[in-house]
Amino acid sequence: MYYKMTTLNTNTYTDKLAEYIESIKNSMYTFEVTKCCNYSTFVTVYKDETLADLYNRIILHFGGIEIDRLYFISSEGGQINIPLSKKPVFQFVRDNILTNPIKWVPVYPVPAPIVYRIYLDDGHCHEHYC
Repeated sequence: MYYKMTTLNTNTYTDKLAEYIESIKNSMYTFEVTKCCNYSTFVTVYKDETLADLYNRIILHFGGIEIDRLYFISSEGGQINIPLSKKPVFQFVRDNILTNPIKWVPVYPVPAPIVYRIYLDDGHCHEHYC
């Protein structure tokens, strides 16, 4: 059976998509996961999930890869490892943004939504792996 998209259905879809995107800002963190070849993509995780859940989402997003290490580059240029742990994501983020100086700064300036960059070390640092 052929389904014809009506204006009502299109508006409903558009409204639902906008609502979902808005809800991401309130209930989830968006991370720009960047491989060493500079390929990057957004991965979202609920704020109450654990860092282990974050690892799992990244593994699933990239098709079952093995992760050697996740880290971010601090505002001072140092690499800060993201541990594979049961620590809530919101607590890890808070611990790294409520410092002086702030260690973890968003990738994109205001008014863009907050996105934090994570670097993914999967043991493969060659262009043909990206």
